[in-house]
Amino acid sequence: MLSIDEFINKSDQLTVYRDFRAEAINNLADRLTVCIPDLHLLEKDEKDDFWNGQDANVERFLGFMDFLYKLKDSEKIDLEVIQVGDLYDLWQAKGFTNLIESKYTDILGLLKELGTVYVIGNHDFGLIEVYKELGETFNRKLRHYSKVDKSLRVMYEHGYQADFWNNKEEWSGILGEGITKIIGAAEFLYPDIDVDLGNLWESVKRPFSIYNGGLTPQKNPGFSVHEYTDYYIGRMEKYNSGDTTDPYGPAELILAVVGHTHNARLVRKEKNEPKRWIYYLMDCGSWVNGGHEFGVISGRELAICKWG
Repeated sequence: MLSIDEFINKSDQLTVYRDFRAEAINNLADRLTVCIPDLHLLEKDEKDDFWNGQDANVERFLGFMDFLYKLKDSEKIDLEVIQVGDLYDLWQAKGFTNLIESKYTDILGLLKELGTVYVIGNHDFGLIEVYKELGETFNRKLRHYSKVDKSLRVMYEHGYQADFWNNKEEWSGILGEGITKIIGAAEFLYPDIDVDLGNLWESVKRPFSIYNGGLTPQKNPGFSVHEYTDYYIGRMEKYNSGDTTDPYGPAELILAVVGHTHNARLVRKEKNEPKRWIYYLMDCGSWVNGGHEFGVISGRELAICKWG
């Protein structure tokens, strides 16, 4: 298995993003695993935040896909690619997926060639129901796991599950989708409404940005703060204690991988009760509005990297 340093040295386009990397006590995965966050593919129009009016954004992602395909096909690297949700933006799509797929045949074709596992997001959640009616899944699932020695070590979800206004499995997410669509319509009258709302929220959060879980000042610049930390540590603790209805086990989960926020971060948090665990939350960022981050797992190593 390639180490993360060996992986990065394969291309001068690869770097670790903001020194977000760590090494767990136990192995996390039995193969090199690449986690691709939100793309929000649309029809290459003014709402398409992946294209964002620049073909260079598409070419950059294609270069990344070509690199991964070469690793898997030519160099025979044992590679798992996981897309952690919101591949499509069906909240703003003109139809369903046909027009989007006609614009991105190259990207979707390469993802298929890579054998990509698709985790569903809140913006493409409808695919689960449509494919179920067709009697197909196309590898789309609510969550995915990595196992080592028959034990779960990593959980992959989109992240909407921890977001009150975007949890598609709860009433609040249905309401949140409606509000988002109203804001999307308002953008035609005032294009910067979402930016201004985002800036307002960031100004509220900024005074607390030097703190991590438990309001303890950060000491390691390679770790960050995340609003979903306690939610996902709680989820992992339930799995590890057997307190879950999911038919999986045994579990020794120590890492949750998400997207959704479009803000790449890596969190480490130690818990000492009932026994000592060191948990990690890796938010892989996004490929919208010029973003180009992704997560990498290799053995005990984990990192957020960027391409280009």
